[in-house]
Amino acid sequence: MLMLPFSFPRVNRALIFTVFLLPESWAASADWPRYRGPAMNGISEEAGLATSGAAKVLWSVETGLGYSAPVIGGGKVVISGHDGKDKDTLYCFDETSGEEKWTFSYPQPIGDLYFQGGTTGTSTLDGDRVYHLAREGELFCLDAGNGKVIWQKHLNKDFEYTKPTWGFTGAPMVWDDWLLINAGDAGLNLKKNDGSVVWKSGDEEAGYSTPYPVTRDGWRLVVFSNKRSYVCVDASNGTEVWRHKWMTRYGVNAADPVIAGDLVFISSGYGKGAVLLEWKGKGEPESLWQNRELQAQMNAPVLIDGHLYGIHGNESQDGTGLRCLEMATGTVKWTETSVGHGTLMAVEGNLLVLTENGEIQVAPATPTEYKPTLSQKVIEPRVWTVPVFSNGRVYCRNAAGSLVVLDMKKAG
Repeated sequence: MLMLPFSFPRVNRALIFTVFLLPESWAASADWPRYRGPAMNGISEEAGLATSGAAKVLWSVETGLGYSAPVIGGGKVVISGHDGKDKDTLYCFDETSGEEKWTFSYPQPIGDLYFQGGTTGTSTLDGDRVYHLAREGELFCLDAGNGKVIWQKHLNKDFEYTKPTWGFTGAPMVWDDWLLINAGDAGLNLKKNDGSVVWKSGDEEAGYSTPYPVTRDGWRLVVFSNKRSYVCVDASNGTEVWRHKWMTRYGVNAADPVIAGDLVFISSGYGKGAVLLEWKGKGEPESLWQNRELQAQMNAPVLIDGHLYGIHGNESQDGTGLRCLEMATGTVKWTETSVGHGTLMAVEGNLLVLTENGEIQVAPATPTEYKPTLSQKVIEPRVWTVPVFSNGRVYCRNAAGSLVVLDMKKAG
C-alpha cells in the first residue's frame, strides 16, 4: 500500500476536538445499553472510576463461547454465548446480584473458522426491548422483561442478503423508531416495533462494523461497512451520500469509523492501516493522509483530545499492542506491546484497558506515555472483548465465556 505524505495545512485541527454529532436525545448515561456506549464512541462520561487500589469481584457467571460484549440498562445485563455444540443463548442477569432473570436460546453453528467460534455480535437494549443479530442472520426482538420473542426476521431468508464469511456481526442500532442493521451493500432499515422494511440496500457481503449514526444540520446519516467500502447513506431513505473504497484482506472491515466534525477516521488490520478523510457535507470525502501506523483489526480506537488510542496489529502477531496516534498527522506517539490484542474504552480522561491476558489496567490518556496507575489480573485469557464501565462496575468477558463483574467505583 502506498504511504501517502502528511498534509498538515489541510487539516482543521479545531475539528478534531468537536464532539460526535449524534442525536441530542442520546445524552450521557451511567447505563451502557448499546455497543460502545450511549454516544457509540467507547467513551463513558460517568464519574467515579477508581484509578488506584484493588478491584473487588462482585459476581461472575459463565455464558458460553464468544466475544459479544455486555449491555446494561434498567438494572439488567444482557450478554450472549455459544454452548460449544449447536446453540446460542442470550442471558439476562440482575445488574446488582448477578442473578439470572431469563435466557433465550436458538440453534446456531459454532462457526469456528480460524478461531474457536461462538457469538461475535453485541445485543442492543432499548427500553423494554432487546435486539439481537445472530451470525447466521437471525434477527430477534425480545421482551427485555422475560426474553420472549416479539418479532423475528432472517437476513438471508427474508431479505436475500449474502452471509459474510464470519457471519453477520455488527450490533443492531436503534435510532428513534428505526432499527438499522449492517447488512448488504449499504445497510437495512427496519421499523423497530414490528421489523417491517423502511428501506433496504442491494446485496453484498456486509462488513463487521456497527451502523454509525451522524447528524449534520438536521440531516440524519448512517455509515455502514461492506467487504469493499465504507458507505454513508441518508438514514431516512437509504440514498447513498458518499462511498470510500476500503479493501482489507478477507473483507474484514470490522472497526467502526471514528467521526469528529468534518473528519472521518477508518482503520483495519491485515497490514491495511488507516486513513483520515475530510467530508465537508457534499461530494466524496478527501483523503488527508493514509498510512499503516494504526491497524485496528477488530475494535475501533477512542478519540481523546486529538489523539486516537487503540489496538494496533493482528491477534497472534508480534508487535501487536496498544498504540497512541495523533489524529491530525497519523504520527505514532507510543506503543505498549504488553497489552497484546487486548481491548479498551475510556472513562473521564482515563483509558480502561483489558489486556489479552486478562489484566485490567487504568491509565491517564496522554500522548506522552502509557503508565497504568491500577493493574490487576481479573480473568483468564484470552480476551478480545471490550470492557464496559457502567454504574460503578466494570464488566470483563473472555473468549471461553467467563463474565467477571468488578466494583471499580472510586471510594468516597
